[in-house]
Amino acid sequence: MRRFLCTFLALMLVLPMAAEEREIAFEKIPEKAQKVVEKAYPDVKVKKVKMERRASLIQYEVKMTGGDKLQFSKDGTLTECECTKGAVPEILIPARIKEFMAQEFPGREIRRYEHDSKLYELLLDNGDELSFNSSFRLIDIDRATE
Repeated sequence: MRRFLCTFLALMLVLPMAAEEREIAFEKIPEKAQKVVEKAYPDVKVKKVKMERRASLIQYEVKMTGGDKLQFSKDGTLTECECTKGAVPEILIPARIKEFMAQEFPGREIRRYEHDSKLYELLLDNGDELSFNSSFRLIDIDRATE
């Protein structure tokens, strides 16, 4: 009986942490996320949409036919955009970061954009990684080694 109880308790702790990932229709993601995709990629089709659930965390991944990938939080906030062939659409980049890029890194393309509540991270086409705080101040540059 004791062994059964220990096994049961262990399963109760592990099962909620197990990730569930499944493909869903584009229309099933939050409307806020749908609008972002439609504005940023007006002429590109959605290839695949996945919903991932881990305990209380839900996120959505949208893959475009050109290979670009967007990730959204449960409420439809963009958390990541990764572009395989070109730049992250300008509409997705906050204005203050765009201004900084135009002044300090003219001609550079942003290939990956990540955002959480405290940090903005960019990967540039030359391999440099830039980190900004929530006030859009540059806090770190990780230069690509050549």
